Amino acid sequence: MKGNLWMEIRNERKKGLSYTEIARKHHINPRAAKKYAQSDTKPVYTLTAPKPSKLAPYKHLIDMWMEEAPYSAVRLHEKLMEQGCDCKYTIVRQYVATRKANLSDTLVEILKKFCMTT
Repeated sequence: MKGNLWMEIRNERKKGLSYTEIARKHHINPRAAKKYAQSDTKPVYTLTAPKPSKLAPYKHLIDMWMEEAPYSAVRLHEKLMEQGCDCKYTIVRQYVATRKANLSDTLVEILKKFCMTT
């Protein structure tokens, strides 16, 4: 909750405004306005830790396979499924696309350095 919004909502309710009027004024849901108005303390929100990707344990394998041969994302997904990975094709495709872009950038840098030295 931003700044003193909670305190403003409580004060407006004490002035006699309805939950709907408060909600319209602050662009929130009337139920949220009621919850904030009736709360004795400012709401505290905590973030949960990000979940690890299903692909995380297999990224080293994908990198190794991509160094061996220019496998497509489809083929890499098939190989992962054989290894017991329970991930969807989309996440594999996204990871392969970023890795190929990184490899291309690295290759371009190497070629630039090589051309400058010769």
